[in-house]
Amino acid sequence: MGNKRHIKKGDTVYVLSGNERGRSGKVIEVLTASERVVVEGLNMVKKHIRKNQDQPQGEIAEREGTLHWSNVMREERYLRNRTAKEAVTTNEADVKAESKE
Repeated sequence: MGNKRHIKKGDTVYVLSGNERGRSGKVIEVLTASERVVVEGLNMVKKHIRKNQDQPQGEIAEREGTLHWSNVMREERYLRNRTAKEAVTTNEADVKAESKE
């Protein structure tokens, strides 16, 4: 288990893998013992609630599930890396185009 934690509550993160890949959201909770995070509006799961006085019919509630923190990256870091890579590939394409001419 890695002890290094790069995500804090309130950070905006980008999902790198899984069903929610390519989406971003705000971190609601960080679970350090299981190395997981809960992201607002992502990885929704259904939880069945039994009948009680408050819900005499019972209920199926939807809430956010957890994602492993290795599958998310802080959004500003992701965007910074992405723009740097795009700049490099654009420069390489320019150089190749000039050499062909």
